[in-house]
Amino acid sequence: MRDRIDFPTTMFGAAYLGYVGGLFDEGFEAGFPAWLQKTNEAMLLEYPFITEINDEHIIGGAGHLYCIVPVDENATVAINRVQWNEKTQTDEVTEVLYRSESGEPVLLFANLDGIAHEADTQVFITDNNGNTCEWYPSLDAMSHLAPCTSEAGDYLSFDFTEYAWYDIPSEFSGWLSDGWTGMTALGLAGSQSTGMGWITETMVEETGRYAYFSLRFYPEDETGGTVDLEWTYEDSDDIEEMWSGFWAIQTIPDGPSYVTLSLSLVGGNSYGVTDGPVYLCEKYPLLISPSGTELLVGAGESGVCLPFMSQSTTACVLTQAAG
Repeated sequence: MRDRIDFPTTMFGAAYLGYVGGLFDEGFEAGFPAWLQKTNEAMLLEYPFITEINDEHIIGGAGHLYCIVPVDENATVAINRVQWNEKTQTDEVTEVLYRSESGEPVLLFANLDGIAHEADTQVFITDNNGNTCEWYPSLDAMSHLAPCTSEAGDYLSFDFTEYAWYDIPSEFSGWLSDGWTGMTALGLAGSQSTGMGWITETMVEETGRYAYFSLRFYPEDETGGTVDLEWTYEDSDDIEEMWSGFWAIQTIPDGPSYVTLSLSLVGGNSYGVTDGPVYLCEKYPLLISPSGTELLVGAGESGVCLPFMSQSTTACVLTQAAG
């Protein structure tokens, strides 16, 4: 972490971990990792050192929780509770919380009244060269960590909070920590009129029979295009279902992108078996692998399953088809 945030003006890294209402029943050492895994598993996977911070460097027991990592491992860290004095128009120290000259990471509970944008804690960090910064842990209007800046406007803090991972389904946490990212229209459909195909072999719902599935996206613009889906049982040469329709994408680089599929059953052995047309319209979260050759499709927002998924499927990986 120190290597990652060691920029010319940066003096410390900080992350917002969430709100903790009180002490864990099983104690902080046992309860905190479980809490962090539940609230932001990807953060835990990306920065496992957070759960290794011992009691000597945990300040407080409830409130909005921050992790602070000085760049200088020998930095002096001082943390105080403060209260605004209307008469003097200054923050007055009401309690000395922490003093250290070792520069070790700390977990700090602040904003004890529960309002994250109202600062009540003062943090001083001084490095071996005598440089000092003063920071008040809080969140801004966008619910992002308030930065620490110098009078010249330089950023003295590095925010390593993984914001995009907070509101995602937990099943995506491990993928994101392994470098998977949100899909773009270009990565999904390519730039050629022939489009881009994605394939998988899996069981058809709960039938016990396996089939080959092909999902091909064709580009029209940077937000969507047309799409075809077909599949065949592994012991058959006949196409069981052919679907055709449209796709539209909402790209989120730091988290799952969302693709809305609007499909109609247009052919195959199953076509015409049921009365009337068969439609499918649903929004699915998608991630792309670091290599760009694997596509992860999550469960639909409304529970509508694609043919290669079932109600018990949380995520399915497709591989980019050759050609």
